[in-house]
Amino acid sequence: MKKIIKNINAVIAGRLINTDIGIENGVFCNAAGNGEIIEGNDLIAVPGFIDTHIHGIGGYGTEDGTEEAILAMSSSLAEAGVTSFFPTIYTDTMERITKDEKAIVSARGKEKGASIAGIHIEGPFISPNRIGAQNPLGRLNPDKDAFDTMLSCGGGLIKAMTIAPELEGVDKIAQLASENGIVLLMGHTDATYEEAVHGMELGIKHTTHLFNAMSGLQHRKPGVVGCVLMNREMRTEIIADGKHVRPEIVKFLIETKGPEKIAVITDSLRPTMQKEGIKTANDVEVEMGDGLWVTKGRPDLIQGSALTMHKAFTNLVSWGIPLEIASRVTSTTQAEIYSLKDRGEILPGKRADLVVMDRNLRIKFTMINGEIVCGTAN
Repeated sequence: MKKIIKNINAVIAGRLINTDIGIENGVFCNAAGNGEIIEGNDLIAVPGFIDTHIHGIGGYGTEDGTEEAILAMSSSLAEAGVTSFFPTIYTDTMERITKDEKAIVSARGKEKGASIAGIHIEGPFISPNRIGAQNPLGRLNPDKDAFDTMLSCGGGLIKAMTIAPELEGVDKIAQLASENGIVLLMGHTDATYEEAVHGMELGIKHTTHLFNAMSGLQHRKPGVVGCVLMNREMRTEIIADGKHVRPEIVKFLIETKGPEKIAVITDSLRPTMQKEGIKTANDVEVEMGDGLWVTKGRPDLIQGSALTMHKAFTNLVSWGIPLEIASRVTSTTQAEIYSLKDRGEILPGKRADLVVMDRNLRIKFTMINGEIVCGTAN
């Protein structure tokens, strides 16, 4: 049955306008005619959030290597307004990576919440000097056989792969990724500015969590950060928790690069939104420390983010970023970068994926494919 959300403030084509939204057969449509009425007075609708870099949430993670864990992530993500996500696999042994891939492929199509829109493999072709929280035993130099193994287990779902552009053999991986529709991201890299530019020339024009786990900007050594900032065609992820990167820098980045080049991600770990039990991330016991997950008993060892996409969105608005721009960098830009052409905007024919919030930006309901999967319209 057709649904019509009446008199709602919605982000459409980059503008916040008061309008009616029609929904039928899982997609947005013209709001004229009859249908089930949902009152939108004093509410705000934005395209459903798309998280293209997330390891876990709700006490479940990709490292669990099970269909159950991926489906539980899907349900928890809907509570945070996420309608599509890329379960993100750590650098690890090839046995572990392929097990995690197979679990995601098995879960696809069975989701009760956020839709699996792809897989992001964070590695394994990364720098030994910028391992971060990845497993050093799984790190590899670019290798065609390893790439082919991951590709064969990915069921056509691999959409993103983090890679260090300075490694020997990266050119072959760049070619294979292009042939298979995989977006490569510079990350966990110690590349010089020149090596980063060469990677860009190979087609690596996206970046994993800018500023974190990469060569930084110095006036004589611009590094990967300098490559991103100085080259218009470069795009980047950013973790908008205010901890990994200062809020002022996130705002500066969006304003200078432009929101079409910035994809806000959470890089969230398994214990985010976990309600009880021992908290672990990638087999390491963790605890909360200054808004981040840190190794238990070692607050100096950061394991990763406790961010949700809804919190990222509200952070951006609180930092002075216009709501319509915050919406773009949490949904539309991701859809564009990864050619998710059926989602990311409130336009006729697009998937009816919505987050509806009140004036205080608290989530009232999350809608996926035209169905309310979390919250209520009443």
